[in-house]
Amino acid sequence: MLKKLFIFKVSLYFLLLGCFSLAYSQGKGHIHETISIQRAVELIANHKDDADFIIVDVRTPAEFKEGHIENSKLLDYYSKSFVDNLKRLDKTKTYLIYCRSGNRSGKTLVLIKDMGFQEVYNMGEGIKGWRSAGFPLKK
Repeated sequence: MLKKLFIFKVSLYFLLLGCFSLAYSQGKGHIHETISIQRAVELIANHKDDADFIIVDVRTPAEFKEGHIENSKLLDYYSKSFVDNLKRLDKTKTYLIYCRSGNRSGKTLVLIKDMGFQEVYNMGEGIKGWRSAGFPLKK
């Protein structure tokens, strides 16, 4: 009985060790975080001429037309092809995502993290926060 208990404990130890090391390796070096408007402005400024920095607006086309952050790419959260469009993005690039208030982009951040993207920032206050802070919008 003691031998079986010992084998069980050792097996459990190695199983847990494997799970923790897998979780660590998948998240190692990856950034998935919600940031402030000011931090978003800094990111945009720091990556002004960086082709590997992509701004993604996950609002509807009508919302996008009302005003969006310059150089942002529209991926409609409510589109049937939204997840497929996310999958087509280069996972090694850096992304700033936003929506109206941070809700859809927050959900998108979870999706993107699960898809293995390396560096993604969610503008937590959305375009409402951007507008309230007095930053320009492109129409």
